[in-house]
Amino acid sequence: MIDYKRNYTDSELTERINLLWLELEKQCTELNSYEFEYYWEMWGVMWMPWFIMIDQNSLNFSANDISSDDLEILVKQGKLEIIKIYETHEMQDEFERIRYRIIKKHN
Repeated sequence: MIDYKRNYTDSELTERINLLWLELEKQCTELNSYEFEYYWEMWGVMWMPWFIMIDQNSLNFSANDISSDDLEILVKQGKLEIIKIYETHEMQDEFERIRYRIIKKHN
């Protein structure tokens, strides 16, 4: 999640998104899957952990505050596509559940 209390410079935001992309692509390749789901849960006041999952595997990232805004930047850059936005009735305790696919460039 972009920390709206902090003003990122353009270069910091670019570096942050590039690092997210590199880590995401690497982990997807290691798990041999180019689709993943992003969502967050509310576990208490001001405690809202986010998850990026492939099947039942939770991916780990250097940034501890990734949000759908960050992934939307990668969609706009043409690196990801949204496959499914889950409806409220399809979710249990999670919020903003979205399924993404990495767009592979063909040479």
